[in-house]
Amino acid sequence: MLKLIEEDADSFAQRAEMFYKKRPELVSMVEDFYRRHRLLAERYDQVRPESGIRLLNPPASCKHSQSEKLTSFDDDRGYDSYSYSESCDVEESVESEIDDPEHEEEEHEEVRSVAANDVMKLRKEIEILGEKKKGHKDQIKQIQKDDMLDVMKLREEIERSEKENEAHKDELKQEISISNEVVMKLREEIEQFQQKDTIRDHQVMKLREEIQRLNKENEALKDELKQKDTVSNEVMKLREKIERLEKENEAKKDELKQKDTVSNEVMKFREKIEQLEKENEAQKDELKQKNTISDEVMKLKEEIEQLKKENEAQKDELKQKATICNEVMKLREELEETHKKENEAQKDELKEEDTTICDEVMKLRKEIERLEKENEAQNDELKEKHIICNEVLKLREELERHREENEARKDELMHKLTIYDEVMMLKEERESFREENRTQKDDLKQKDKEKIEVIRQLSSTIDLLKQENVKMRNFIAKESAKKWKTPFKFNKLIGTFSEKLLNGIPKTKPSLVAL
Repeated sequence: MLKLIEEDADSFAQRAEMFYKKRPELVSMVEDFYRRHRLLAERYDQVRPESGIRLLNPPASCKHSQSEKLTSFDDDRGYDSYSYSESCDVEESVESEIDDPEHEEEEHEEVRSVAANDVMKLRKEIEILGEKKKGHKDQIKQIQKDDMLDVMKLREEIERSEKENEAHKDELKQEISISNEVVMKLREEIEQFQQKDTIRDHQVMKLREEIQRLNKENEALKDELKQKDTVSNEVMKLREKIERLEKENEAKKDELKQKDTVSNEVMKFREKIEQLEKENEAQKDELKQKNTISDEVMKLKEEIEQLKKENEAQKDELKQKATICNEVMKLREELEETHKKENEAQKDELKEEDTTICDEVMKLRKEIERLEKENEAQNDELKEKHIICNEVLKLREELERHREENEARKDELMHKLTIYDEVMMLKEERESFREENRTQKDDLKQKDKEKIEVIRQLSSTIDLLKQENVKMRNFIAKESAKKWKTPFKFNKLIGTFSEKLLNGIPKTKPSLVAL
């Protein structure tokens, strides 16, 4: 059987398939072997009592039976004809015994010689069968050795894959710890910037209160000047100056109103900026949620590696899927770089806001000086107007930049959604791989069961053959020990003949009429 399999199979799986395919041939071979052995045993049982039956048989019949014996050893199909000829010889020998009782000694010698030749041939065939059994045992041992080697190789591969998995897990844990540290540092920096913003807001409120107080003092001084209008020329001059100053104050009031409108616009722009910052924070939270998807991608990668180990035949397909996972990792790195760039941009924005706040504080101080020196501050106020216009333009530019950043983040979110779809596809492929593994495992279990049944049948047949060989040897030893000393008894001969022929079913003694 091993020769039949090894011609067409190289691996253990191919051998198992060939064994399953060529199992009928093996069963037919074992059945033929068993039939031959049984027929040899029956023939030996038939040959043994023929020494007493052929006492008075003529030489021609002996020669005819000997020729039939020789042909029956070469061809298994001649066993029936041989048994029929033996029954005819029994009847003829009985008649000759009744007719001619004088030729007993001659027939004894002839029958002994023929029986000795038959016993020698049977012994040779038994030896040949024993050699075949040894060959079958060696083949079975080789198959068991090959199976053990394959099992040891599979165990080594499983251990190696487990070690690789542990190494990958350690690397992932280290990366996760590093990313958590970076996130904590960024959160601390954001809290510090928020504290600085609150402090600066308090300073701005204090400066505005001082401006209001100075405005009240200026109004009180103006009232005192109006009360001193009774003076002649100086009073007139003062009036003219006061009128001029009132005109200037009205112009300044108009300018202040315009500034208030500008400040309102600035406040609106700040509110919009705060809204955009809130939207950015919400988008960051969404990006953090999407990062959890990347962790799931890593878990899926580990599961795919396990499936690679279970399905060696599907390594090429899983390598292609591994390239997809590498692309996902590259995208993750790109996202981390974009996050870093965004954090740097936010830091720059905070620095610019700090500068703008400082500029506003300086402007407020200049406004205080300008109120103390109303006549000298007109040129400075014009310059401040230009500065405010520049600030408004800057704020508009910042708004456009925030809008562009929002659009870019929206594009990133759409890209993340595509990655999520790829993750779902990978999960579906993982489930299909698991189903295929289950089917393959079921097929292998069925094949293993069939192998076990075949081996059990072979072992049972071998055990039966061993027992029959032992019985044959014991029987031959007993018969050789007797050496034909016991007298011939026809009734005992017929009983043993019928028991051996019919496997011991009839217990009654047959008669000549039945034969």
